[in-house]
Amino acid sequence: MKDLSLFVLDLAENAIAAHASRIEIRIEENREANRLTLQIRDNGCGMDESMCRRALDPFFTTKTTRKIGLGLPFVKMAAELAEGCFRLDSESGKGTIVTAEFPIDHLNTPPLGDLPATIYTLSTHQEMHEFTFYYVVGSDRFEYDLDQIKSILDGLPLTRGDVMKFITEYIREHIDHLRGGKL
Repeated sequence: MKDLSLFVLDLAENAIAAHASRIEIRIEENREANRLTLQIRDNGCGMDESMCRRALDPFFTTKTTRKIGLGLPFVKMAAELAEGCFRLDSESGKGTIVTAEFPIDHLNTPPLGDLPATIYTLSTHQEMHEFTFYYVVGSDRFEYDLDQIKSILDGLPLTRGDVMKFITEYIREHIDHLRGGKL
C-alpha cells in the first residue's frame, strides 16, 4: 500500500467485516513532536490475545476469498520502516483499536493519499452505521460525522455525483485548512 488513505480503507473494511456498528478514524499531526498518528477504533467483535498475534501474520486471514491477510501486517511494517510504532489493542466482544505512529519528516512515512475519497467511499458502504472521522493538527480539529452529513443532505443519496463532489470537497477543504496548504 502506497499511502495512509489505503491503510485507512483496509482497516475500516476489517472493522465492518467484524460487525462494527461504530467506527472512528483519527489522524493527528503533532508537528512539535514530529508525529503523525493514525488510529482506528471500532466496536466490532474484537479479538483475543492469540487472535491479535495471528492477525499480524501476513499468512493468516479469516477471509475466505484469499489466503493472506496484509492489512495489519502492512500497517505495522510501514510504521516500523519509518522508525515509528504500531499498537493493536483488542478485546473479544468489545472491539479493536489500531494505532500507527510515524515521524512526519521520515523518508519512509507514507503520504496521506486521497483521504477525502477514502472517507467518502467508507461513507457510502451499505454496512456503515455510526462513522466519525477526525483530522487534528495541534489544537485544531476537523470532525466529519456521517449522521450529521446525512441530516444536512435531508434524504439525498450519498451516491449522487453532486453529493459525492460536495462531501469530498468539504473534507479536502477542511484538511487543507488545518494543514496550511494543499492535501
